[in-house]
Amino acid sequence: MKTRLALTLLAASLLTGCATQAGYAQKVYGWQGRDVNEMLAQWGAPTSQLTMPNGNQLYTYRSAYSQEMPYQGGFYNYPWGFSGGGSVYYRCTTNFVADPKTHTILSVSFDGNDCVAPPKN
Repeated sequence: MKTRLALTLLAASLLTGCATQAGYAQKVYGWQGRDVNEMLAQWGAPTSQLTMPNGNQLYTYRSAYSQEMPYQGGFYNYPWGFSGGGSVYYRCTTNFVADPKTHTILSVSFDGNDCVAPPKN
Protein backbone atom coordinates (compact mmCIF):
# COMPACT_ATOMS: atom_id res chain seq x y z
CA MET A 1 0.00 0.00 0.00
CA LYS A 2 2.82 2.42 0.87
CA THR A 3 4.55 1.60 -2.41
CA ARG A 4 1.40 2.33 -4.38
CA LEU A 5 0.96 5.69 -2.63
CA ALA A 6 4.60 6.59 -3.23
CA LEU A 7 4.31 5.74 -6.94
CA THR A 8 1.12 7.80 -7.25
CA LEU A 9 2.78 10.82 -5.62
CA LEU A 10 5.86 10.43 -7.81
CA ALA A 11 3.75 10.27 -10.97
CA ALA A 12 1.78 13.35 -9.93
CA SER A 13 4.94 15.35 -9.23
CA LEU A 14 6.45 14.37 -12.57
CA LEU A 15 3.33 15.39 -14.48
CA THR A 16 3.17 18.83 -12.88
CA GLY A 17 6.68 19.64 -14.10
CA CYS A 18 6.03 18.77 -17.76
CA ALA A 19 6.38 21.56 -20.30
CA THR A 20 3.22 22.04 -22.38
CA GLN A 21 1.80 24.43 -24.95
CA ALA A 22 -0.80 25.48 -22.38
CA GLY A 23 2.04 26.42 -20.02
CA TYR A 24 3.66 28.49 -22.76
CA ALA A 25 0.32 30.22 -23.43
CA GLN A 26 0.13 31.15 -19.72
CA LYS A 27 3.66 32.53 -19.90
CA VAL A 28 3.26 34.69 -23.02
CA TYR A 29 -0.38 35.78 -22.70
CA GLY A 30 0.52 37.16 -19.28
CA TRP A 31 2.38 39.96 -21.09
CA GLN A 32 -0.79 41.30 -22.72
CA GLY A 33 -1.60 44.75 -21.29
CA ARG A 34 1.85 45.16 -19.72
CA ASP A 35 4.67 47.57 -20.58
CA VAL A 36 6.67 46.52 -23.64
CA ASN A 37 9.92 47.70 -22.01
CA GLU A 38 9.48 45.14 -19.21
CA MET A 39 9.03 42.41 -21.82
CA LEU A 40 12.12 43.53 -23.74
CA ALA A 41 14.16 43.61 -20.53
CA GLN A 42 13.17 40.03 -19.69
CA TRP A 43 13.14 38.47 -23.18
CA GLY A 44 16.12 40.38 -24.58
CA ALA A 45 16.55 41.65 -28.12
CA PRO A 46 13.94 40.29 -30.54
CA THR A 47 14.91 38.28 -33.62
CA SER A 48 13.16 40.95 -35.69
CA GLN A 49 11.23 44.17 -35.17
CA LEU A 50 8.79 45.78 -37.61
CA THR A 51 6.68 48.92 -37.70
CA MET A 52 3.23 47.84 -38.89
CA PRO A 53 1.18 49.98 -41.34
CA ASN A 54 -1.06 51.14 -38.45
CA GLY A 55 2.02 52.36 -36.52
CA ASN A 56 2.13 49.54 -33.96
CA GLN A 57 5.39 47.72 -33.30
CA LEU A 58 5.73 43.98 -33.97
CA TYR A 59 8.44 42.18 -31.98
CA THR A 60 9.19 38.63 -33.15
CA TYR A 61 11.21 35.98 -31.31
CA ARG A 62 12.22 32.84 -33.20
CA SER A 63 14.03 29.73 -32.10
CA ALA A 64 14.73 26.60 -34.13
CA TYR A 65 16.94 23.55 -33.82
CA SER A 66 17.01 19.92 -34.85
CA GLN A 67 17.78 16.90 -32.73
CA GLU A 68 19.00 13.51 -33.86
CA MET A 69 16.89 10.67 -32.51
CA PRO A 70 18.59 7.35 -31.72
CA TYR A 71 17.70 4.10 -33.43
CA GLN A 72 16.16 1.51 -31.17
CA GLY A 73 16.00 -2.18 -31.75
CA GLY A 74 15.78 -5.48 -30.05
CA PHE A 75 13.17 -7.75 -28.57
CA TYR A 76 10.57 -5.05 -27.80
CA ASN A 77 10.40 -3.93 -31.44
CA TYR A 78 9.74 -7.44 -32.76
CA PRO A 79 8.64 -8.16 -35.50
CA TRP A 80 9.42 -4.75 -36.98
CA GLY A 81 13.10 -4.62 -36.05
CA PHE A 82 14.60 -1.18 -35.60
CA SER A 83 12.58 1.96 -34.95
CA GLY A 84 13.30 5.63 -34.43
CA GLY A 85 16.24 7.47 -35.86
CA GLY A 86 16.33 10.52 -38.07
CA SER A 87 16.03 14.17 -37.15
CA VAL A 88 13.26 16.05 -35.39
CA TYR A 89 12.98 19.77 -36.17
CA TYR A 90 11.82 22.02 -33.30
CA ARG A 91 10.71 25.62 -33.77
CA CYS A 92 8.86 28.38 -31.95
CA THR A 93 7.84 31.83 -33.17
CA THR A 94 6.37 34.31 -30.68
CA ASN A 95 4.96 37.71 -31.69
CA PHE A 96 4.22 40.70 -29.47
CA VAL A 97 2.32 43.70 -30.89
CA ALA A 98 2.80 46.93 -28.92
CA ASP A 99 1.37 50.43 -29.11
CA PRO A 100 4.34 52.81 -29.52
CA LYS A 101 2.51 55.69 -27.80
CA THR A 102 1.44 53.91 -24.62
CA HIS A 103 4.19 51.22 -24.70
CA THR A 104 1.48 48.65 -23.95
CA ILE A 105 1.49 45.13 -25.38
CA LEU A 106 -1.77 44.83 -27.31
CA SER A 107 -1.63 41.21 -28.46
CA VAL A 108 0.49 38.08 -28.30
CA SER A 109 0.61 35.08 -30.62
CA PHE A 110 2.82 32.03 -31.01
CA ASP A 111 3.25 29.05 -33.30
CA GLY A 112 5.47 25.97 -33.38
CA ASN A 113 6.06 22.58 -31.81
CA ASP A 114 8.64 23.92 -29.34
CA CYS A 115 6.46 26.65 -27.79
CA VAL A 116 6.28 24.86 -24.45
CA ALA A 117 6.80 25.80 -20.80
CA PRO A 118 5.90 24.34 -17.40
CA PRO A 119 2.41 25.45 -16.34
CA LYS A 120 2.07 27.94 -13.51
CA ASN A 121 0.41 26.68 -10.36
